[in-house]
Amino acid sequence: MQLLKKKGILVFWLILLLDCYFTFQGQTAYRNFTKVLLVPVIILYIFLNARKNVYRNTKTLVFFALVAAWVGDILLLNSGTIFFLLGMLAFATMHILFIITFYRFQKIRLSKGQEAFIAAVIMGIVAFQVFRHIKPELGALEVPVIIYMAIISITMIVASNLLSSNARKFTARTYFVPGAALFVVSDTILALQMFLLKDVEFLSVIVMLSYGYALSLFGEGFAKTLKG
Repeated sequence: MQLLKKKGILVFWLILLLDCYFTFQGQTAYRNFTKVLLVPVIILYIFLNARKNVYRNTKTLVFFALVAAWVGDILLLNSGTIFFLLGMLAFATMHILFIITFYRFQKIRLSKGQEAFIAAVIMGIVAFQVFRHIKPELGALEVPVIIYMAIISITMIVASNLLSSNARKFTARTYFVPGAALFVVSDTILALQMFLLKDVEFLSVIVMLSYGYALSLFGEGFAKTLKG
């Protein structure tokens, strides 16, 4: 456990790079093992470093957010529309819990909402452009995809809003904002791959790298936050 407490992010990255290698090589059996290890390593890293008997509500929200991500990872190891929808629901749950966490850290105020406003404008443009390209291929998935895009956009907005807090500015700038941006990158590439670029197999590696990098940044950010 001391290894995970001190070097948890390094262990995570070793597993992530192995997972990307197995993804690139199409070695599904090995990948089923490496992918399901990623989130548990991050959970252990965060909670081994967290102070005891404080930040209980934040710990609960972060724990269940990451459990939702873990469930999503497992679901997306399977193919088919139903697993895609269930996986999307799991990751939407993760984002909603992160939204609640970030909003509890720093409420959005009109007088100090410049960062949140800029993020909202950028996410509006990104979401519109992505949706415009994939809309003809969505079919019955159009409404779930719109809802999910709105949720991840809000995650980016509330993470950016932490930049207006003196107490949270460092962790926001260093971990939470770039982490939220990487979640957007990962989901955007995944959507393009699923609906437009199905033959570009290497995109799966980019999806995992950006998703894993986002998880590691959130892991470091929450570990530092819960240390106090």
